[in-house]
Amino acid sequence: MNRYQKVWEDYLKENYFPTWVRSIKTIEYSEFKTTVLNDYDKTKDLILDMLEGDIIILKNTIPKNIVKEIRDDLHNYENSTSESDYGTTKAIPNFHIKSKRRDANEEKGTREYKIKDGYDEVGHSYYFYRWNKDQLGLFEKIEDVWNTVKIFNGLDVNQYKKNLPEDKIIDQIQIVHYTANEGEITSHCDMSRWQKTNLTVSLTKKGEDFNTGGQYFLDEVEHKVYTEDLIEIGDAPLFISTIFHGVGPTDYKGRWQLLATSIQS
Repeated sequence: MNRYQKVWEDYLKENYFPTWVRSIKTIEYSEFKTTVLNDYDKTKDLILDMLEGDIIILKNTIPKNIVKEIRDDLHNYENSTSESDYGTTKAIPNFHIKSKRRDANEEKGTREYKIKDGYDEVGHSYYFYRWNKDQLGLFEKIEDVWNTVKIFNGLDVNQYKKNLPEDKIIDQIQIVHYTANEGEITSHCDMSRWQKTNLTVSLTKKGEDFNTGGQYFLDEVEHKVYTEDLIEIGDAPLFISTIFHGVGPTDYKGRWQLLATSIQS
């Protein structure tokens, strides 16, 4: 058993997952990886801090040239592949789909939000799964950081990698382009169970790709705490998804984000 699993389990026997952000820390990814692999006590402290509401921004998880490759490959993928929409009840192909708000007088169209979940999501999402051929090399590009995060989460490094939808828990990469002036996801929280922390790699930078909006978390007085001023291209905010969070509308080129997590199929 992964020795960090008990740290998570022991805390959650007497406590709940956090709802509000407490503070934001930055750690070089190389230091984080070394700590997780070699320093139990320091890693335990990081886990307990996150369970109290801390966000950890992992610096330099993916080189900028690799991020550019990802962005270029996604552009080509979008141009060569029609939009589709699938559920994850069976082994589906990789796909991409745009989402938009639904006007009360508008006929139902492509995937639309502000439905049962009670929040808006507007953007262009790309979904990738391990059972498909990794034509864009996405899993290979983020495997090192995702492996480290899985260990940090108390999981086996290979846990869920060979799973299919019938196994009920699967690995998924979702890349979202929050398009300029309209793309956003309003304040919400998600379930945290299997992979307890969301790994969100930033593929854009405030001041270069956009100047307003971006990723935020709510504090205990429901004030939006933005992270973008601390984030460079290739950095990855790591957070427990029960903390209320969202992405505010951006300008100029919009915002790109890669989310790697294990989800219920």
